This record gives sequence, structure tokens and C-alpha cells, in this order.
Amino acid sequence: MKDPKDISETSKSSDKWWLSFYQDTPFIDYLDTTHGEDKEDILNFIYNHCSLDRSNKAATRIFDQCCGVASISLPLAKDGFKVYAADICSQFIKEAERRAEMHKLKENLSLELADATIYLPPEKVDLALNLYTSFGYADHQTNLKMLKRAHQSLKPKGIFLLDFPNFHLVLSNFRKHIVREISASDGPITVVREAHLSPLEGRLKQTWTFIDKDGKRAKQESSLAIYLPDRLMEILKEVGFSEFTVFGDFKTASAYQIDSPRLIIQARA
Repeated sequence: MKDPKDISETSKSSDKWWLSFYQDTPFIDYLDTTHGEDKEDILNFIYNHCSLDRSNKAATRIFDQCCGVASISLPLAKDGFKVYAADICSQFIKEAERRAEMHKLKENLSLELADATIYLPPEKVDLALNLYTSFGYADHQTNLKMLKRAHQSLKPKGIFLLDFPNFHLVLSNFRKHIVREISASDGPITVVREAHLSPLEGRLKQTWTFIDKDGKRAKQESSLAIYLPDRLMEILKEVGFSEFTVFGDFKTASAYQIDSPRLIIQARA
């Protein structure tokens, strides 16, 4: 695993707000709760709709571009696939390594502390994943670099799976205030999300407050680019992708509709 000091200086600038966001909040507990809600649906989708050769798992390569705590990478590696997983958050990678060690999966799972706009796995892969809204947090040119790296990581005709909010639904049913409770090892955590739109910037701005059982608060802000389906597909074409299939959710793998829960784009290199 690379030392944090090896990450590009561009990843340390003040506009990289996600570095402190993920490091300074109880976000692992939040990820375990939210990712756990649809993990099995995502895995079933990958197995049934991403042309994985399950008869030859040892020869199949998968790249999890922004892996978090390896919620998806770990079960794929456990199933016998070779998985390359990266994340820019050292806290996530350390936790993913701990879990990989616990399940004795380090042979099948390669974890890297790395910037997804820079990092490429050491060999071409059959499937690249960008899940759980891991794309869109930077300026447009930096976002573009992330998609370029996904394309460059793939074998010819390899599959890229991009999971993003359906902003047609988000904008038509805009919720300024969301509160939810999550379970954590040290007791329950209340997560409060306040949101507003910045239409001239084309971004969704959010303030997240994490409140632990003792009332201690951790607050951070986030900013996500608003990409509608047609624009996102244009960008994917620009970096070299083709043969698009667009889904609206992982559970049913239904075709995308304007009121679909998610925007899931499958494309080929």
C-alpha cells in the first residue's frame, strides 16, 4: 500500500474537501449501514448483468475504482475473482485491509491508497466499477479524468459500471432536510443532511452533521456535480466508451425511467 505522502499534491489542495470529510467523520459506520442495505442487490446485478466468467474466476480481473471499505470488493474476492481496489481515504483502506486479513483474502484482493483520477491497476481488467455515487465530487475536468482512468483500466470490450443519482428524480422530489439513525459499535449515530441546489454552478451542496450518543457533533460539507443521463453518456462517449445500457435500479435491473431510484450506466471500452 502506498504511503499517503505519495499521493499527488493535487489531491491535497483545499478544494479536495472529501479528504477531511471521510477522515474526520464516523463515515465507516455510515457506509456499513447504507452500503449494507443494497449490497446483495449490487452483487447479484454484477453476477447477472456484467458478463463475468464464473467458470474461470481466477483469470477474471475486476477494478473497484473507489472502493470505500471494500463492501463490494471483499465478497467478489471471497468468491474467487482477482480484485484491484483503490480509495483516496486512508481510513477506508486501513479498515478494508483489516477485513481482508480477517477473512484471509489478501491473495485475491489488492488494496491501494490512491487517487482515482490517477491510479490504474497493474493489469487490464474485465470489469471496472464506480459505485455508491463515488463520481462527480470534483470540478468537471477532474471528474473527466476519473472516467478516463476507468476506460484505460479495461481490456478491449471490457465493461464499466457507473452508479450515480438519478437527478431527474432528485430535482423533482427535492428534499432539503433528511435525518436518519444508524447503528455503530459505540452506540447510535444521528446523521442530519441539509441540502441546497446551486443552479449556476450545476451542483448539489450538502452539509452533513454526525451526532453521537453523547451529543458530540462532526460537521462537513460536500458538493456533487449535477449530471443528467444524456450529459453523462456524452461524457462517457468522449473518453471512449460505447454500447450503453442504462438501468434504473440494481434490485430489478429494470430499464432506466425518469423516476428510477438510480442512474446505472453500463458501457464497454
